[in-house]
Amino acid sequence: MLKKLFVHEWKDSWKLVTLFNVIVLVFTIIGICALSNGNWVEAMDKNAWYASIYISYFMLYYFAILALGFATNLYFLLRFYRNMYTDQGYLMHTLPVTSRQLILSKAFVMYLWQLISGFVMMISILLLVNGLVGGIEDINIFKAILLELDFSDLDLKPIHVLILLVLVLIVIGLQIFSIMFGYLAISLGQLSKNHKLISSIGIYMGMQVVLQMLGSILQVGFNLVVINTNIEHMTEGLWFAILLLVAILLFAADAGMYAGSNYIMKNKLNLE
Repeated sequence: MLKKLFVHEWKDSWKLVTLFNVIVLVFTIIGICALSNGNWVEAMDKNAWYASIYISYFMLYYFAILALGFATNLYFLLRFYRNMYTDQGYLMHTLPVTSRQLILSKAFVMYLWQLISGFVMMISILLLVNGLVGGIEDINIFKAILLELDFSDLDLKPIHVLILLVLVLIVIGLQIFSIMFGYLAISLGQLSKNHKLISSIGIYMGMQVVLQMLGSILQVGFNLVVINTNIEHMTEGLWFAILLLVAILLFAADAGMYAGSNYIMKNKLNLE
């Protein structure tokens, strides 16, 4: 049944999110065409009209990149709220599925689209930088990156394990954290008898404040460790221990927020 929920969620959501990504790609193609040669630099120097056009484009592109990530998250969080805690919830919660399956199916689709949107943003930026740099200095940014990576003589070292752990934290831990963070805020907000959406937004903002405070405390603690240890003498083993502790705390927080959302949906559901 979980697979059916996933398929339904994907089919019901892919069109609008795909449009978000296509808009960014269209902006990217426009930029590549405009920056494919160095004439745009001379045009900006000689003509204020051309300068204003290029500046406007870069501003629109910047906002399009920011909007892609924001719109993707907002869209799926609103879907979660509407499907689970509004009138649509009467139908969703009568299905022969558990609250756990409902949460996981929606979280998995949201996570996949976060990855897709992140990949689109990364490729878009690289393509635009390639057109920008290539048009001025005749450099291929993709070839430069491949030369820097140089996989021909790969020798797995502790530093590579550290880099891999950081990537896991970013790509998996933090992405899941953002999803479960939003789900928990929405679930807590629906406990309110009135103004559930506003309550969810308020709780989300309050949780953000608490999260920033905790982040500041952890940052101070980390700085003290670095200062007292002397960063130049910090071993790879110590870095690994710090990252492993961060990973444990992060995934524990993910699990805790998931459990909280599941408990509220299962035992404290309020659709009135």
